[in-house]
Amino acid sequence: MTAVGLEKKEMEYKIWKAAILVDDLETAEKLYADKLQMTVVKRNLNTVYLDAGGIQLELISKALFEGDERLGKTGLHHLSFRVEDIDKACAELNEKGIGIIKGPIDRGNGLRIAFFDGTDNVVLQLYELNASRE
Repeated sequence: MTAVGLEKKEMEYKIWKAAILVDDLETAEKLYADKLQMTVVKRNLNTVYLDAGGIQLELISKALFEGDERLGKTGLHHLSFRVEDIDKACAELNEKGIGIIKGPIDRGNGLRIAFFDGTDNVVLQLYELNASRE
């Protein structure tokens, strides 16, 4: 029995950061900081922290988890980045030598997506949500 005014509140879960375990920290940093223009917030020997539009992206050297079969695997399925104009974003990525794997794809209701390669088997996604394209 809960006292009046002391109802049990459900825990809130919010994304704090996304972490990617990478084979080559320098190569990964070049992609995210230089080509995707994320701001490096902090860097040390085995990690780089970036501001990915209000969400922290942590790049971790695989060396930190050497020998750990479960935690030592590189990758993540995909990270998604919202853009205002997906066609322009795809063209900019192509100019920077980053090929689009698939897309842009019209998913209906103003949603368009495209996929491109990151590092260490991580697929990156662009998405545009534009109600005027319905």
